[in-house]
Amino acid sequence: MRRDVISAVVLALFVVLAFGSGDTKNTSSGGPGGGSTSTARDTVAPAANVPGSQWSYSQQEDAMAKGKTYQASVKSTNTVNFAFPYSGDQHGTLTLRTHPRYGKDVIFSIEKGQIQCPSYTGCKVLVRFDDTQAVNYSAAGPEDNSSETVFIRDYSGFVAKMMKAKKVRISASIYQEGSPVFEFDVSGFDESKYKPK
Repeated sequence: MRRDVISAVVLALFVVLAFGSGDTKNTSSGGPGGGSTSTARDTVAPAANVPGSQWSYSQQEDAMAKGKTYQASVKSTNTVNFAFPYSGDQHGTLTLRTHPRYGKDVIFSIEKGQIQCPSYTGCKVLVRFDDTQAVNYSAAGPEDNSSETVFIRDYSGFVAKMMKAKKVRISASIYQEGSPVFEFDVSGFDESKYKPK
């Protein structure tokens, strides 16, 4: 009887030690919320390096109108790190949207922070396509006054230039963070996936 108890205790200790060492490795490599999580994500290559695979496309039925909302989004290739309470590596996102009620929009957003662009006055966003000269685009904040998103005006002009470019840089004024630059790989954009005919 005593031997069975001792054997069970030894086996339990072995299992705890085996799984415990695995937990230690996971913690040191940066688990959820860890500082190295974003860096690891940055090094992951697109699937099979397929041109345009960095873009994601979606469509959704609009509940209030006859039609669909189409979106194409791409994350920035670089990250920025703001001060507390918005600290931590974060990407920017560039989104093209065609909405049955609101029309066509170019949307720039960050994960956390305060873009200084109120809906009632608007702002300027600096945009550079490849190695051309940077140009100011008019922009406006959303009607709900959330601070992570701006709508860049001149959809047609923006998309026409983007279609000829491989890289787009966007710089917006962020509260207490200056005007960081987010770089987007816009190559391989597929209009047929964005809005199928």
